[in-house]
Amino acid sequence: MAGFFPQDSKAMVESEILPNRVLVLRPSGPIETDDISAVRAKVEALLEGGGHLAGLMIEAPGFPGWKDFAGMSSHLRFLRDHHRDIPRVAIVSDSRFLTALPKLARHFIGAEFRHFDACDSAAALEWAAQGRPQAPSALRYGWFPDRKLIWFYVHGRVETGAYREAVGWMEGILKEHSPVSFLVDLQDLEGVDLGAALADLKFAMHHLKDMHRIAVIGDEKWTRRLASLPNPFPLEMRAFAEEEESGAWEWATER
Repeated sequence: MAGFFPQDSKAMVESEILPNRVLVLRPSGPIETDDISAVRAKVEALLEGGGHLAGLMIEAPGFPGWKDFAGMSSHLRFLRDHHRDIPRVAIVSDSRFLTALPKLARHFIGAEFRHFDACDSAAALEWAAQGRPQAPSALRYGWFPDRKLIWFYVHGRVETGAYREAVGWMEGILKEHSPVSFLVDLQDLEGVDLGAALADLKFAMHHLKDMHRIAVIGDEKWTRRLASLPNPFPLEMRAFAEEEESGAWEWATER
């Protein structure tokens, strides 16, 4: 826990709500309770005045952690209280802290979140400013460059349009970073459109050489049955239960 709670840095979080209604947070030191209280006051003043947020951008090239447990608890309470008010979350960082994002993303179950490299803050801000999409997507996904891993979390039913958008995003990453691993969290999957299923099959066949390993998290019986099927391709796949998520990350990124 020492890495999360450094004691020798002065806490500081720069925060502002831009004219495009994006809340920008830039932590430059360990986060304290007072930092989160200041952010909360800005957001609640905006909401009470009839305003709204288009999105949130957290710009942290190297995540500094929290000063103490109280600071971390205050941060998590803020996320819990306002997850319905923040439709998009852009994370701009190259920090290994991003490996914790799948669990953090569940605080934003009604939001889309996306990771951007530290040099892509302009693209992140443009994406966050677009606000809530026409229809909520069942897909949450992120790219973790330090581990060469694409993470997917599925909540609800996967629609064809949303999946094709995700394919375009993945192909851009594979073009530059192949081969990569995948961690696919299907615990909350409710169904898949036929078009999305066909697009997934086409993507997999076309990019077999670009995939290192696939870890699948979900219902123990069917994910293990899926992973145990004969695999004629040079690609490793393994199923994991919910409580094995940490092991799934480690296995998927072994080289």
